[in-house]
Amino acid sequence: MKMKTKLACLLTLILLPLLGGCDEEDDVLEIFTGKTWKLTYIALEGQHKMFDFWNNDKIAEENSKELLIQDATFTVEFNGSELTEYVGGDFEALAVNRSLKGNWAANGASRELRLTDIRTSGNDTDVLARAFRTGLTNAIRYSGDSQNLYIYYEDGQTTKYMAFHIK
Repeated sequence: MKMKTKLACLLTLILLPLLGGCDEEDDVLEIFTGKTWKLTYIALEGQHKMFDFWNNDKIAEENSKELLIQDATFTVEFNGSELTEYVGGDFEALAVNRSLKGNWAANGASRELRLTDIRTSGNDTDVLARAFRTGLTNAIRYSGDSQNLYIYYEDGQTTKYMAFHIK
């Protein structure tokens, strides 16, 4: 019996460094690419409810929420490949009447996210659509997995995030 206990302890000691050496880096390609992301809501960091962009204007809020549930609005698609420290490529997004195209780069270890060279076409008057554009333009980091994506952005003195699900 003591021999089995010693063997078990020895195996545990041998395997411990392997378990401790697990890679904590995200699989950025799996998270971002190969799917269409659909906006669920935009919130203040640390909260889980839609931010009141409408200042209690219930009609404007309802109009935005009707636009949000439409299939082709508030979407983003990322295409990319692995680079040196980053994964990146190009992206395309559609708010309501405004499309955005540009480049993206994310670091799986630090979860830093940058969207650059953003070109827009069209114009949106909807408050939520403008907030969507602001979020993409000012992205600073991400979190999530292959089913849920959160893009954090700076908006003045506050940090907000956009929550996405797979379309």
